[in-house]
Amino acid sequence: METHQIRSPRSMTSRLTWWIASVVAALSVMAGVASFAAASHEANKLQDGHLREIGALIDAKKLVLDTTAVAWQGSQDSDVRLVISRLEPEWEAANASAPIIVPATLKDGLHDLETHGRRWRVDVRTLHSGDRIAVAELSTIRDEIASDGAMRTLFPMLALTPVIVALVFFLVRRMLLPVRRLASVVDSQDDATLDTLSEEDIPAELLPFVTSINRLIGRLKDAMAQQRRFIADAAHELRSPLAALSLQAEHLGAADSAIVARERLVTFHAAIRRTARLVEQLLALARSQHGSSMKPSVVSLRELATDIVIQSVNMAEDKHVDLGLERVDDVDVIADAPALAVVLRNLVDNAVRYTPEGGRVDVSVTVSGQDLLLEVQDSGPGIPDDELTRVLEPFYRIPGTRTMGSGLGLSIVSETARRSGARFVLQNTETGLRVCYWHPLRERTAGSM
Repeated sequence: METHQIRSPRSMTSRLTWWIASVVAALSVMAGVASFAAASHEANKLQDGHLREIGALIDAKKLVLDTTAVAWQGSQDSDVRLVISRLEPEWEAANASAPIIVPATLKDGLHDLETHGRRWRVDVRTLHSGDRIAVAELSTIRDEIASDGAMRTLFPMLALTPVIVALVFFLVRRMLLPVRRLASVVDSQDDATLDTLSEEDIPAELLPFVTSINRLIGRLKDAMAQQRRFIADAAHELRSPLAALSLQAEHLGAADSAIVARERLVTFHAAIRRTARLVEQLLALARSQHGSSMKPSVVSLRELATDIVIQSVNMAEDKHVDLGLERVDDVDVIADAPALAVVLRNLVDNAVRYTPEGGRVDVSVTVSGQDLLLEVQDSGPGIPDDELTRVLEPFYRIPGTRTMGSGLGLSIVSETARRSGARFVLQNTETGLRVCYWHPLRERTAGSM
């Protein structure tokens, strides 16, 4: 059996802090390397300038070179730091013991030489007198001086990096504090205290998010209010038929003859059918409000229309209403069959129920472009224009209506249309009421027109 570990959510504060800290650290390293290289380069240039200055002082006779070679020692150790020598072939052999022997053939300028395992920086110069001299300095000493100077410029930056990281961590937590406050406000609400979030003192980056949450809260409040109204209306609508069933059951039990009992039993069965129909419509309305959970399947339009008409034939015959199919396309389509059946049944049931005795109800199920058109035309009194919207509300019935009904049929169709992206139109005509329902189709599978 496979086990799936639930990964804990990653903290946006931690991720943002570490990303910024990483960028700061990387930039600090790059800046430190560049600063160290620049400082070291400047230190070397400064020391090269010192070598040139010594040669210039000798050329100007501010310093007198009496011997063929002069060696100066450092103040902290016995290593030779600076060597000044004349460049003449015969003097090279005479000064073989000097720390560095500079070839007389070396051109004027700065050079790097290595002798006796040591590296030297040498400045060769031709004096106005025609003599040539070399001023040499140990490279290790120069490197130490350059490194020390570069480290002094680098140390403040390295010491400041942890401070910057800590400051970034503090500022990130501080800037994300409104998010935690919003989470606390949302978490403290329930269905009784549900309210929109305040948009005051909200950062501009969070304002669209808060606005979207407020819209969601508004839709949630509307859904909760609709659910409460649905429960209250359902309880109210069920109270009367259940009370009637209870009363008719008592009358059935009190019947003193089989004929009276049979008559009361017929009435009792009719009441049960009306109650069952009401419960069925309540369930259909609840399913339509929560969306259809059925997957699209192949639907035969002829079978769909025929089945629905057959289910309403008995009620139509009782009222002497001419119920029939006017036009049906003999094709198969891909659609939500249960939803279409609920819609067509409620449209036909509503038309037959409110059409006067001796009237007519025509049903058409056709393909119109990319839509499936369900059309029901009746010869009833129609609906007043100012009531065409109100009749789509659950349990609403036009004042003065005497026909038995629950006021749910058109509401179920309207809610199904809203959930499925269909179009639903009520239209008064000269002969009655025409209802059109356009359901979007995915594809047509087979059949002939």
